[in-house]
Amino acid sequence: MSWLQLEKLAAAYRRNPTAATAAALDRGLRRSLEFTETLTNHFVRNHTALESATVTFRFSADGIFPDWACEYNAEQQVFELNLVGVIAFHEECKQALAAMKTLEGRENFSVYRLHAFLAEMRKLPRKLLVFLLLFREKARILEVTQAERRRGARVAVDPDEDAYMRLLWAFKELEGVVRALNGSDLRAEQNITWFEADWIIGGK
Repeated sequence: MSWLQLEKLAAAYRRNPTAATAAALDRGLRRSLEFTETLTNHFVRNHTALESATVTFRFSADGIFPDWACEYNAEQQVFELNLVGVIAFHEECKQALAAMKTLEGRENFSVYRLHAFLAEMRKLPRKLLVFLLLFREKARILEVTQAERRRGARVAVDPDEDAYMRLLWAFKELEGVVRALNGSDLRAEQNITWFEADWIIGGK
């Protein structure tokens, strides 16, 4: 089954979360397991710490899908990818554009910056959001945003700052994937004007 068909099924459930739309999406996911095999072999196990991890689709439970997009089950070493959550994240990105213009959205820099970045991410095709959100969860597992003092005590990180930095790392990873697969510049291709990944994580 094509990605476009899966996306339509996930969006249909998002609009009308019934047992019938959940069952239709479940059927589509079972016919598309080669997609998760590709994610496992090329985008998860390429990190040493995740050599035994796998990616799988999240299926409905009693006809219900959660809102989150990707979660890691440490006991089973499985990244669960929820396409309904990917659609929900895309909606969140579109809402962020309006949120950053409100008084509440401007009173705190960390919140404003996160909303501004999410607003840029709304430009990505939803298929690429799958990779972005998988990489964001990898960032959490690999603890890429954690700083440590000399004595081993972790430095407290603002939740909005942490959410932003994980997404920033994920976006930088996504840029590398797009460049490696088809030689194109993701920011230029999608008209994304965000360059902090270069300043903090390093340039190309």
